[in-house]
Amino acid sequence: MKRYAGAVFAILLLSTVALADETGRYLVATKRSFRATSLAQQLEDIEARRISAFETFQGFAASLTQSEVDELRRSRDVRWIEPVLERHAFGLGNLKAQQIPYGVDLIHARPVWAGARSGEVNVVVIDSGIDPSHVELTGLVSGGYNVLSNGGSEPMDDNGHGTHVAGTITAANNNVGIVGVAPGVKLWAVKVLNANGTGTSEGLIQAIDWVVARKKERGGNWVANLSLGSPRSSDAEREAFTKAIDEGVIVVAATGNSSTAAQVAPVAFPAAYPGIVGVGAIDSSFKIASFSNQGPEVDITAPGVDVLSTLPVGSSFLAYAADGPSVYNALGIGGTSTGTRTGEYVYCGLGRPADFPPSVFGRIALIKRGDLRFAEKTRNARSAGAIGVVIFNNNNDPRGGWTLISADDPVSQVETWPVTISLSWDDGELLAAMAGQEGHTITIGYEADDYAVMSGTSMASPHVAAAAALLWTLAPNASAGTIVNALKTTANDRGATGIDPVYGAGVIDVYAAARLLAPEAFAGQPDYTRPTTGRPAGRRGKK
Repeated sequence: MKRYAGAVFAILLLSTVALADETGRYLVATKRSFRATSLAQQLEDIEARRISAFETFQGFAASLTQSEVDELRRSRDVRWIEPVLERHAFGLGNLKAQQIPYGVDLIHARPVWAGARSGEVNVVVIDSGIDPSHVELTGLVSGGYNVLSNGGSEPMDDNGHGTHVAGTITAANNNVGIVGVAPGVKLWAVKVLNANGTGTSEGLIQAIDWVVARKKERGGNWVANLSLGSPRSSDAEREAFTKAIDEGVIVVAATGNSSTAAQVAPVAFPAAYPGIVGVGAIDSSFKIASFSNQGPEVDITAPGVDVLSTLPVGSSFLAYAADGPSVYNALGIGGTSTGTRTGEYVYCGLGRPADFPPSVFGRIALIKRGDLRFAEKTRNARSAGAIGVVIFNNNNDPRGGWTLISADDPVSQVETWPVTISLSWDDGELLAAMAGQEGHTITIGYEADDYAVMSGTSMASPHVAAAAALLWTLAPNASAGTIVNALKTTANDRGATGIDPVYGAGVIDVYAAARLLAPEAFAGQPDYTRPTTGRPAGRRGKK
């Protein structure tokens, strides 16, 4: 070790004066294993380099100047050096009663709950942390690690992304809120993303180190979900994930949200690494999401459009439109007042002054997107006497970022707006077709809540991570490869016949995989007939 340290680290020992120069964060791959304790004894006087070692990656991370990087690259004991890369979250309620998010039934998870479950599975959410105080997650988060503070603080979610992912995986079946794909499964939180949803490749390697260490320490079956990434690959990261997979960890990752209708984007990393289960996103009609990245690394697809799940307590608002037993997912339009409004509604076209009939007075105005700004449509509705406004999209693109407030309209920043929400095109057209029926009322609302609807491959990935965990509770002695293979071979084929770069093996079918993997777990139970939801994106609470 002394000869090795002399060969590689002498560069750092002899160049402490260079710390005055600009440094960058790098991952240095070495030919021999590295131990932080040995290095610490030699580099006590240069702690500013923030050198850290790993278990799953053979090398270390350090803050280095460009000249040091150039010198280290010439060392015979260094395999390669790469910069630390940023990684980002992939993501574009006092609910009145418990709702089953459409994804749970679309992938046929509910009938699997009746199977004879005996195995304990650990699911690690590598993300922005988790709020364990949420009523859906109470008692289900067993612990974790905060990479951003070197374990010095709890992995509390200050962004919301990780808690949303966690709810999709394991939200309790407790008669309130929602239910996860694998309700009650054990969670662990590893925080690698900050409040802005940003992390690094170095942090991901530390997270994988933690997972492998816990698996060795505690034993059992482990699944890691990563609803994050970026376009650039990292050889160090690839090495760490390979080690984790070799240790029997199922690693599931989102493929990314960079595609558009005009340009398909390749699968992001870490989902594109070999051995990782890359997950693309579909909507509730099994159609691939327009934002879902595509390529040969897509292994499987799952619901990722308008997914209802948990958020940190007190951090969110819930928007909705209720039409009798049907509840439509909505979004609040920026600037809207909070509260609820109930009454008959009137379809008012594109929201131009002439589009509002006298009958809208005292009722809710339903308006289609197009021609006018949202603020102008809403002002026209208010002037016509409407008590609330619903604006629905004019295409099937995911909604988001709509606002009544603009910098070039100072009045919009101070005026009091009515309750104003947005709906998807499909749901808006459905309501428009029923408008004018006497006595037909709806309730719209925008209220403080601990649940929210999000879209992204980030929302699809936890469906698959939870499905893998659910299968492992039925077949605790199955290998990680067997679990993944069961999900792929029973997937509902979509797109081109067979495996394709859009859907991968297809849309997961947890029940079919469970029947294949552990038929004895359903002894005495009738075989489940697969339902087809056929519901448009955004609908929830209607069977």
